[in-house]
Amino acid sequence: MGGSDLTRPTGVRWIGDPAVDHGEGAFWDAATRTLRHVDMLAGDLITVAGEVASVDRTHIADVLSVIRRRRDGGFVAAVERGFALFDDDLAVVRRIPVFDDPAVRMNEGACDAAGRLFCGSMAYDMRPGGGRVYRLDPDLSVHVALEGVSIPNGLVWTDAGTTALHADTLSREIRAYDYDPDRGTFGASRVFVRMEDDAPGSPDGMALDAEGGLWVAMWGGAAVHRYDSDGRLDQVLPLPVTNPTSCAFGDGDHPVLYVTTSRQGVAAGAEPLAGRVAAVPSSVRGAPVFAFAG
Repeated sequence: MGGSDLTRPTGVRWIGDPAVDHGEGAFWDAATRTLRHVDMLAGDLITVAGEVASVDRTHIADVLSVIRRRRDGGFVAAVERGFALFDDDLAVVRRIPVFDDPAVRMNEGACDAAGRLFCGSMAYDMRPGGGRVYRLDPDLSVHVALEGVSIPNGLVWTDAGTTALHADTLSREIRAYDYDPDRGTFGASRVFVRMEDDAPGSPDGMALDAEGGLWVAMWGGAAVHRYDSDGRLDQVLPLPVTNPTSCAFGDGDHPVLYVTTSRQGVAAGAEPLAGRVAAVPSSVRGAPVFAFAG
């Protein structure tokens, strides 16, 4: 069994803003040594800093799907129907519209090693095949990378960047795509993980550890799963919330796996920790997470 043993985690802290409704898109901002994630449908960026976990909330847009660092300073984000660039103070530098369909929004994404940002779109009514995955290149041109996705979520690269692992929550599977790191294109694919019909939860956001393990937030499954490089489940981290949404490793002095969560579909007064972030001590560090090159 690789990675840190989190099957019976100890020392888990619950941090962040208790007012978060739909936490998503966690990433460790090494430039400021802070955890950042979004309250997606509120359009807010949540920044959690320090041992006492001070919290800052900044409104960015009507919908804020994902936000990442830019290599030369500032941030890039996927907003409801496109992308946007921000400076270090989170002021808008440039807006990049992608589509104008009010029935569709951006959902989740990540950057590859070349600094391209990918983000998937989905229909608000969650209809099958209603989304695409878009690629924002460093020259700020936008391209369709994948068609016919439903609820596109976690995206990471393995095998020195030649394989992309991508989760579709509605189909309840993670697919492995042949990936051309020079062109930023997806090729042939195969099923990497498929949830059994009677298994709880569906794959949402994901993070790689330094040993090649894939940590997957299980929406509706009250857990995070770790899969080895062959797609075999080898660890389970149970959580007292129904909807874990994304994972990120904090690369500080003491490695931590951060897990965002959501209150969507949770009855009022139930699951008091839903919407907050689980900070789980880990004995393994995360794999590199890349910034946007534009």
